Formats: sequence, structure tokens, C-alpha cells
Amino acid sequence: MNTHCQTIKFPNHDLDHHDASQLVSLQGVIRFKALLRSQTMLGALTILVILGLMLAFHQVVLGAVAQGESLQQARNLQSEAFWRCNRLLIPAERDNCRFRINAEVSASAP
Repeated sequence: MNTHCQTIKFPNHDLDHHDASQLVSLQGVIRFKALLRSQTMLGALTILVILGLMLAFHQVVLGAVAQGESLQQARNLQSEAFWRCNRLLIPAERDNCRFRINAEVSASAP
């Protein structure tokens, strides 16, 4: 395939007075279409898209793992706090301790 850009002649003379940037962008579009027709470039573009999707998936999984670890740590702390409350000998103190833990948990719940 010929991927070299060819000179473009417009029959309409009004286009001759337009910006050179329009011609450059048109040439860029022609080059881009020629590159997409190339099997090598299409394969490379496919690989880049797949790598990008894999990177995005990796970031989502890392976020889910971090959130799971945070949730597990919060559960462990709550369990330890309940254990300490249950070790109190006076029932009124034990009930008050449990009430405070439940109040803190409900206040921090989303």
C-alpha cells in the first residue's frame, strides 16, 4: 500500500484561500485512514486497547481488595471492642459500653 500523502487539488478556488491548517488536518486524516488499513498498525492498536483495558481492570481489582481489607480491619476492631465490653463485670457498664459501640458503628455506616 502506498502510505505517502499525495498532493490534493481542489476544483473549488474558494478552498485555496483557507487556512493551511485545514489542509494539514485533511492530510492527517488521510494518513490515519491509511494506517488503519495496515494490518500491522491495526494489530498494534488492538494490543494497546487490550493493555489499556487490562490496566483499568487491574486498578478496579486493587481498589476492591483495599476496600475489603479496610472492611475486615473494621470488623476485627469492632469484635475486639465487643469482647472488651463483655469482659466488664458490672452489667450497667457492659450495657453502656455496647451501646456506645453500636452508636459509633451506626454513625460511621454509609
